[in-house]
Amino acid sequence: MPKPHKVKITSEEDARKTETAAHTASAAGSDPEPVAQGEARSVAAAQQRAETANLEQRLAEAERQAEEINEKYLRALADLENFRRRARQERAEAVRTGESAILLEVLPVLDNFKRAMEAAEGATDVDALVKGIKMIHDQLVEALARKGVRPIHAEGEPFDPAYHDAVGKIETADRPEGTVAVEIQKGYMLGDRVLRPSRVMVAARPARGTEIGRDAPPEES
Repeated sequence: MPKPHKVKITSEEDARKTETAAHTASAAGSDPEPVAQGEARSVAAAQQRAETANLEQRLAEAERQAEEINEKYLRALADLENFRRRARQERAEAVRTGESAILLEVLPVLDNFKRAMEAAEGATDVDALVKGIKMIHDQLVEALARKGVRPIHAEGEPFDPAYHDAVGKIETADRPEGTVAVEIQKGYMLGDRVLRPSRVMVAARPARGTEIGRDAPPEES
C-alpha cells in the first residue's frame, strides 16, 4: 500500500523570505567587475568636480588680481597726467617770472632813453649827448649781464658756425683767411647757450693782382 505524500503549506510571508534569499544568493554569485567600474566612475567624477572647483577658484583670484592691477594702472595714469599738467603750469609760470624780471631790468634803461631824447631837443653840446647815450648803452649791457646775457666777441676770431652766422665773404689782406672780418650784428650768449649768433662777413684771400702792395699792376701815368 503506497505511502501518502506530505504536502507542506507555505505561508505568504515565508514565500517572500524565500524570494529575498534567492535574490541575495544570486547577487552574491554575480560578476564583481561592473561593481568596480561603477566605483571607479564615481571616484573620477569626484576628482573632476574637485579640479573644476579648484580652477574656478583660481580663475576668480586671477580676475581679482587683474582688476586690482587695472585700478593701479588707472591711478598711475591719472597721477602722470596731473604731474604733466603741473609741470606745464610751473614752466609757464617760470617763463612769465623770467620775462618780468628782465623787463624790470630794462625799464630803467627805457626811462633814461626818454630823458636823453627830451634833453636832446634843446641840446647844443653834441659830446655831452653822445656821452649820455653811451651811458644808457652801458646801463643796458649791465642789466642784461645780471641776467646771464653776454656779447659774443667775433671780429678777428676764426669763423665758427656754432657762434657765427656768415652772410658773405669779403676779400681782405687785413684778416687771415677764414676769420671774421666784419661783424654786422652782435651776437649774445645766455649762460652757456647761444642766444643769438653773430652775423658776420668772413675774410677771404684777395684775388691775385688785387692785393694791396703786392702784385698790383702799375698805374698808368
